[in-house]
Amino acid sequence: MRNQVLLWAALIIPWVSLLFIPKDAKRYISTGLLAFFLSLLVCEIGVANRWWRFLETTYPLAIFSSYVYGFFPTAPVWILKYTYGRFWLYALVDTVANLVFAYLVLPWFASRGIIDYNAGLIVFIFESVIAAVLYVFQMWQEGVK
Repeated sequence: MRNQVLLWAALIIPWVSLLFIPKDAKRYISTGLLAFFLSLLVCEIGVANRWWRFLETTYPLAIFSSYVYGFFPTAPVWILKYTYGRFWLYALVDTVANLVFAYLVLPWFASRGIIDYNAGLIVFIFESVIAAVLYVFQMWQEGVK
């Protein structure tokens, strides 16, 4: 039961947080959706290669854990809101966020029986590559030359 509360919170709270984002940050929503799509691909790759396995999900989201649907599309929006235009700050913040996710959050979820997980470095590498793609995509969206 506690895992279900945690998983539903991981789905709902990130989306509710977007209600409080300033209007000028809505320009990052398309980048968040790209992050979601790329993260789903990484999840599929990880499941197919048995790097991780989702043991507990929320109905009707039966394939991936709900944090995939909550954090992955919304976290980049918040990070870009406060760091876009300062690449090194963006890279630092995103690297720290990826490290926390790969080496603290996912192992904690594994200890709770939500995910079977043993690929911290792989997650960190994939998420770091996605972060670079997202920044370039946002530059393209803004028409930066």
